[in-house]
Amino acid sequence: MKNRIYAAFVVGYILAFGGCGTKISDVNPTAGLIGHYKDSDPLKIGSKPTPPAKQSTPALVVGPIVVPEDQNKRFNTRVRTQITEEMVGKGSRNAVLPIKHPPLVGSSGVNAPPIPPQNGDWIVLMSPGGAALTVWALAQGNWIWGYTLIDSIGFGGARVWRLRFFDNDEVMIENGETRTCLNAYKNGLIHMACNTKNRYQRFKLIPMSNESFQLKNVGFDQCVQAPIGDIFGDFHRVTSIFLTKCATGSNLDQQWYVAPPTFLVRPLYRRDIDK
Repeated sequence: MKNRIYAAFVVGYILAFGGCGTKISDVNPTAGLIGHYKDSDPLKIGSKPTPPAKQSTPALVVGPIVVPEDQNKRFNTRVRTQITEEMVGKGSRNAVLPIKHPPLVGSSGVNAPPIPPQNGDWIVLMSPGGAALTVWALAQGNWIWGYTLIDSIGFGGARVWRLRFFDNDEVMIENGETRTCLNAYKNGLIHMACNTKNRYQRFKLIPMSNESFQLKNVGFDQCVQAPIGDIFGDFHRVTSIFLTKCATGSNLDQQWYVAPPTFLVRPLYRRDIDK
């Protein structure tokens, strides 16, 4: 009799309390938009950013189509050689993108309605090494990279972002070209349809004493990193963007600054000046 009572107690304890401790959380960085909620790589793109193709003149590309809703979508990859009304808004004195449509929200029922209109200004997010967070491949699910402004002259709004603020001091970061949002994925960042319920699209800004800040992802509890080797020697290269443990000491490669929106940048010098 005692054994039966003890067994019943153990089973009851496991059902009452064990479930809370063993429950598998949603590890899918797309918040269930694609794949099973336990799948940590639902897009099957691996854990590390795949370097962009080498281009004599960096230009936007479509990239691999990994999200079904992009299958029949037409993408504009043209190089921007001048400021247009599309970029700055008709009759606007300031470089502000017009809001022609709400943020891109996936057609899946798991997605929330468009983000509330608590928006910041259009900005550039730049590391101390000169790498600006940039969309290179326009299709959803492609990796985010760091390009210097001179090496991404024709990218326009692909390197321009705005912060979407929430009452708990978290932000989502929306791209000016694609209207998609930064999305933590494995060891890096991709861009996906904005989804207010996706904690992998939520970030916290941790202020630093030098006016910079760390970008801490809520889903992974890690910070955005742009590795810095030689600040001058690495100037003309594409920088990989990673997620890593937030550093409290030496963290130059995790610092980010806000700069004005660079819809078009004219180079101050020619690369062949010494030739």
